[in-house]
Amino acid sequence: MTIGVWVLGNQLWPEQAALASCDHQRQDTAVLLIESSQFAQQRPYHRQKLVLVWSAMRQYCSDKQNFSIFALF
Repeated sequence: MTIGVWVLGNQLWPEQAALASCDHQRQDTAVLLIESSQFAQQRPYHRQKLVLVWSAMRQYCSDKQNFSIFALF
């Protein structure tokens, strides 16, 4: 059975709890990261902060090579 883990932009540390709980079945774990411009328009976020968070999310994707990564941009 495939497990999906949604990782938010403020949860990008290596020992993230949801991913750590799925560590024993990495090949069956899909990680979902979403860059949502609609979400960003709901609050007055600074554009440079959004670029920083979204860039960190993309880097996190490339660092998690043992998981199946689904990134929506």
